[in-house]
Amino acid sequence: MNEPKGKLRDQRFGGKAPLALFVASLALAAFAGGVWAGHYKAFPFHAIRSAYRTLNHLAFSLYSPDRPRGLMWTWQPTAFPLDRLDTRRVRLAGGALADPILFAGGEGHFVEHCPGHAGCIAVEYAGRGEVRRVWPYRPEEIARAAHPDDLPYELRYGFSFIKDAMVIAMSPYPNGDLLVVFHMESFPYAGGVARLDRDGRPVWYRRDYSHHRLRLTADGDALVPGKRISAGPMEFGPYYRRNSAAAFFELNCPHSPILMDVVRVIDGAGRVQEEFSVLDAVLESLQVRRILRRTGGDGCNLLHLNSIDVLGEDAGGADGLVPGDLVVSLRNVHAFAVLDRRTHRVKRLVRGDFLDQHAVLHLEGSRFLMFDNLGMDNLGMDAADGAGFSRLLVVDVADGSETTIFPNDATPDHLRQAFFTRLGGDVDLSPDRRRAIATAWLSGQGVEIRLADGAVLAEFDNVHDVSRLERLPDERMTHAWRFSLSGIRYVPREH
Repeated sequence: MNEPKGKLRDQRFGGKAPLALFVASLALAAFAGGVWAGHYKAFPFHAIRSAYRTLNHLAFSLYSPDRPRGLMWTWQPTAFPLDRLDTRRVRLAGGALADPILFAGGEGHFVEHCPGHAGCIAVEYAGRGEVRRVWPYRPEEIARAAHPDDLPYELRYGFSFIKDAMVIAMSPYPNGDLLVVFHMESFPYAGGVARLDRDGRPVWYRRDYSHHRLRLTADGDALVPGKRISAGPMEFGPYYRRNSAAAFFELNCPHSPILMDVVRVIDGAGRVQEEFSVLDAVLESLQVRRILRRTGGDGCNLLHLNSIDVLGEDAGGADGLVPGDLVVSLRNVHAFAVLDRRTHRVKRLVRGDFLDQHAVLHLEGSRFLMFDNLGMDNLGMDAADGAGFSRLLVVDVADGSETTIFPNDATPDHLRQAFFTRLGGDVDLSPDRRRAIATAWLSGQGVEIRLADGAVLAEFDNVHDVSRLERLPDERMTHAWRFSLSGIRYVPREH
């Protein structure tokens, strides 16, 4: 006898009810577990967050999608047929180099001088451009030298020191060792700092979010920009205005941790002697509203500290300038600040017609030299079309005057067009402070100029024959390539 269809449907549903309840309970358990893991940051919270950030930063990577891993090309990749390659990286306008120079390298750089290695991490030139000394690049050894208790790097998927670290700054020790700061194009962007011996082997490596341009002091300590990281939001204060009213400041970054700028004083053995917060110093300076009124502020990276220097013995001519005090460049607020060396309080905050500047150096008295990335009528221009150019700018804080040293009316057209970089950029002063070497990071080129008139004394081109690198695709190895150029340093003659 046939049963009613309605009853049959009820039986079928009832047969599936346990399975439906089981699936629902699994989903509920997974949801509850996710809430618990997110609240207490337990497994697999870090793995999932790390994968998400990797994908997020890959989408906004500065790298070309077809570039070989570990090699950083310029923003406008330029290939040169090997049979027509001019291999000179130093072209002199006349005479010889007055001081030896240290040319920064990295993976794939100067492979002809460091055979059997990943390239040279640095090459020293002297005289008429002869190679005087080389330091092989040993990324595997540097990576192994990191202490297991060093700071954690959030992104674990697709990035590693060996494949992706690149030199962003360096300075020579008197004995020929190098102090090198690394950059990684992944969160938190800072690749740490290492001391390398004369053969490129690590004396020590600190994986501590060090970044950008450092400064070696006369006593052998290093002033190194660094970062602390906070999940945020963060509240600073209370700060008290002149009317004794309390004021608070909050940083909030919805999609990423907050990057907080610090300076670390590191001795020759790699030990931190001191650490202080540049972010705290600026927020306590009672000038926050004036800064943010102009810039709008970036809750994820408010200041973007990118260089530190020490005021020389001739500092003066304006309030707040004392020999031994510190000057820091703050890119994201288009300003630089003079900090008291002992208390770390802001003594002067300087703004002008410079934008996204790098490498603010004390020149003399009340004058400062900087690499001004965007201050020369670059706003609204497209760098990919070669429009606009960066400049070397001298700012006198005594009277507020600004003087463009380079380029000028006498600058050759090919240098005027090449001297541009939206990101990075560096300048170094000669020992006699009469000359300077400026490097445009992304265009891979640099110049040595005479500060008195901006005359070009030498040109530098970071073009390399990479045909000896076995892991490159065949079509890449048939050409030479212009790499980015993180900087060129003067080397004191006693080294």
